[in-house]
Amino acid sequence: MRFDQVRRDLGTARDAFIWRQAKLVIQWTHRHRELALAAGLAALALLPRLYGLADKPFWYDEILTWGRAKLPFAALVVNVLKHKHFPSYFLLLAPFYSTHSPEWMLRLPSALFGSACVFLVTRIAIAIRGTWAGFVAGLLMALSPIEVQFAQEARPYTLISCMVLIAVCGLVGIAQDSGRATSRDERPTATRGAWIAYTLGTLGGLLVENNTIPWLVASNAAIMVIALRAKSERATLVRNWACSQAVIVLVWLPALVTMLLMNRGAVLDGLGWIPKASWESAKTTAEALYQFRILDLMTLTLFPSTLPAFGIAVTIMAVLGAWRLKSDPNVLAVIGLALLAMPLAVLVAAPFQPLLVARYLLWSTSPFFVLAGLGATVFPPRLFAPIAAAAAIGGAACLAPYYSAETKPRWDQAAAYLAANVKPHDIIIAQNPSVEFVLVSFAQRFHLGPQNPILSWDPHDPLRQVRDGGRAWAVYGRAGQGPQKPEADFRREWAAFGNPAEEVRIGASILILRFDHLSPPPQSDAQDLRGQL
Repeated sequence: MRFDQVRRDLGTARDAFIWRQAKLVIQWTHRHRELALAAGLAALALLPRLYGLADKPFWYDEILTWGRAKLPFAALVVNVLKHKHFPSYFLLLAPFYSTHSPEWMLRLPSALFGSACVFLVTRIAIAIRGTWAGFVAGLLMALSPIEVQFAQEARPYTLISCMVLIAVCGLVGIAQDSGRATSRDERPTATRGAWIAYTLGTLGGLLVENNTIPWLVASNAAIMVIALRAKSERATLVRNWACSQAVIVLVWLPALVTMLLMNRGAVLDGLGWIPKASWESAKTTAEALYQFRILDLMTLTLFPSTLPAFGIAVTIMAVLGAWRLKSDPNVLAVIGLALLAMPLAVLVAAPFQPLLVARYLLWSTSPFFVLAGLGATVFPPRLFAPIAAAAAIGGAACLAPYYSAETKPRWDQAAAYLAANVKPHDIIIAQNPSVEFVLVSFAQRFHLGPQNPILSWDPHDPLRQVRDGGRAWAVYGRAGQGPQKPEADFRREWAAFGNPAEEVRIGASILILRFDHLSPPPQSDAQDLRGQL
């Protein structure tokens, strides 16, 4: 009898052991399946970000990045701080400096960070509502034209998005664990890793650019919502929050004060290039960010849409996703505030300093795509395959025109044309100092000889600089963002020197005029020209 009891006990223990092992295998497979999905979508996202990475030339801001990346460590730090930036992104970029293929190399980190953002968006959506939500959210993020566009910029905006998403990922974990503790009266299982992710992500974003400050404010508001609903674990939550904020402030604040002291002014100085906010500019920016439209980075206007209904459908899905989260106020607070923080900050700042440009709002697109992924789960499972196909086809159709669109002026072609046509005694006269700066940068790469000076526009320079047998090449075009002198005014200025022997238009915005026999303008015209300067 005792032997039978022992055998039954051994059988029960064996069955329990087998069940525990099977459960661990199932959990491991489920967890790694979700990880594999996120990694697969990130790899997919890398393809459109690497395709044509060097096809579009540098513009003014990217040339600044290129110039800073080659500076020695100390000189780079001083230069960046004096221009109201933190050095973190530029130090990270320094190993990618190249004279052989600068566009491809300098933009590669942005492409990698953009792909990492897709991974994080997928993981966040999976954590909130499951695999299907993560798949749709990651797919939309991977094919978003604005995301691909900034992933092909040698600027820090995808890095900022990546840092904010790491923080959001940690805060979602904290919100979910606190929600479970509140609803079931259990001890929350929030790991130290969630707080580390939130702290390092927030701190990392703040140490790249100050447009992450709204996330700091929004995340603290979200933590307040979580704490108010926490009950038994409120004290632990507040203690962890206090430690987190102490680390952020102790590291970030000295860096911010150093930058302010080196500039002797406010962080927002020097943003006069940003147009005043208007209903039209708000609509344009929102469509570029959230409705799969392609943005002209220089003029801040939109290219014609190939599939306008697709962007509207994605927006409807995001609204459905927010509605779906109404049963989880903690997570809704995190995702909702992450989405609204920067738009609200832009709205508040508008009377004092316009900030309504897509690059400052870019990190708000990630929570938007998370919500769109959650919205896809509202529909019955039999519609999942058609929705996935529609998301892939619609996203690809909206993205495809980006690669052929002239989103940046073709200064590479202009410099190549000048290098092939100028003669040793010719001079090149740029419309303004910005155009001169860009032309000089490209002239070095296209071997435009030092015997051909590139000057900024002055009505007297052509008369002093042109030598016997030489010619003058007047160059008009857009070098960066901000107000642009009309082409008619440029032609009017040069009309005083006679008719051009040749006109060449390069791309959509560059005009080159060649003057073979430059003669002094009449006295009255010279006075008018001086008055225009």
